[in-house]
This record gives sequence, structure tokens and C-alpha cells, in this order.
Amino acid sequence: MRNHRFGRKIKLPSTVAIKHELLTMMFEDEISAIPSGGSFKENESPALAMLQRLRGPSASSCRPKG
Repeated sequence: MRNHRFGRKIKLPSTVAIKHELLTMMFEDEISAIPSGGSFKENESPALAMLQRLRGPSASSCRPKG
């Protein structure tokens, strides 16, 4: 893999950023697959669970209660 292009170093995204982007796309696919009139079950979403793990323990305190 090339690290330089035209003499300048290519900046690559971090692994965490790549994982976050992929999990966000998976979550969006889950949401779009819900039939009309259906409800989203937060506990059954693997993409949402992985996103929450990726964000870390401080993310749960940022979520609004309700």
C-alpha cells in the first residue's frame, strides 16, 4: 500500500472511524428493513449493540432518559 502520493503523506482514517461508519450503515439497513407499521426493537439490534460497545461506557450516560 502506498503511503505517499505526489510527495505528500496520505492520511488514512483510523480503524475506529472505519468500524463506526460500517456499523452505522448496518444500523441504517436494519431501520430501513422494518416493515411499515412495525416497531424497532432496541434489544434485538446487533448493529446498535456493537455501536454502543464501540462508543464505550460514557456513551450510555449521554443518552436521554425516557
